[in-house]
Amino acid sequence: MSNYGTFRKYPKTLPIAVGFTILISCFPATWLGWTSDVADLVRVPVTPFSHVGMIIKNWVRPSIEPFDLHTDEQERNDLAVAERDHYRQLYHGQMLRSTELADQLRILQSLPETALRNPQPPLVVSVDLTGMKPSDSSGFVELKLSRESLGRILEGDIAIVGRDIVGRIARVGMTRMELLPPTNKESGYIRAAIVPSHPLQDARPPLLAEILLTPTGEGTFTSEVPANKGILKGDLVILDDPAWPQLGIGLGLGVVASIEQLDEAPLRQSIMVYPRRRAREHANVVVLGTGSEATP
Repeated sequence: MSNYGTFRKYPKTLPIAVGFTILISCFPATWLGWTSDVADLVRVPVTPFSHVGMIIKNWVRPSIEPFDLHTDEQERNDLAVAERDHYRQLYHGQMLRSTELADQLRILQSLPETALRNPQPPLVVSVDLTGMKPSDSSGFVELKLSRESLGRILEGDIAIVGRDIVGRIARVGMTRMELLPPTNKESGYIRAAIVPSHPLQDARPPLLAEILLTPTGEGTFTSEVPANKGILKGDLVILDDPAWPQLGIGLGLGVVASIEQLDEAPLRQSIMVYPRRRAREHANVVVLGTGSEATP
């Protein structure tokens, strides 16, 4: 009641105090040095609580004191070497990670335009080296299944390296995927086409022949072609099979490695086709996923 009575007695006290405070705040900083003394006086009541907080902080997380350091020179050197090796390890780890990301970027940049037209962006998937048989060049290859790949990669999707097909997804498990190389006998017959390797510098037709590839199971294909098509070693063999995803039409399956005349059919030739790239020879492949967005 006394304060209320004071303000009733002096109704202009509060506006005057506010105006005086605003006026003082406009003074140059050099004129307000005395305000630090006033602040110290105001801080006196809370100082004991501040000291208690500092004590608790030092107890929970004590600072390193000079007497806590190793006094022996050899121990200090060993500590410095250990810290140096630790930070060197962190640096090398980040360097490897940046190199891996740069490699993935180069892989994506080398993709054909048709792969980039896919409604879903292509996925870079790591090859699991432990999931391969070194003696079986056409055997299944295991791929690592990442979280962002869930729901995006389906059975039958094509895996490529650059512009070459290296297989199709045969199975999608919980943590792994199985990739079936096209040279595996389980791939069955594959409809393909033979085109010149350098069409702009070649007088031959842009489409030399339509063939049916037979996987040998030993890392190659065989087929028969008419002898009058002018097929040469090094010509490209590209996918032209409607049973495969449309995104893979026109991608490479291999090159013509050898041509032999058939004795029983003088008008036909037998060709051997070798893939230019194999999944087992690379650390990553690109899967042209046809699934929807990744499941949460």
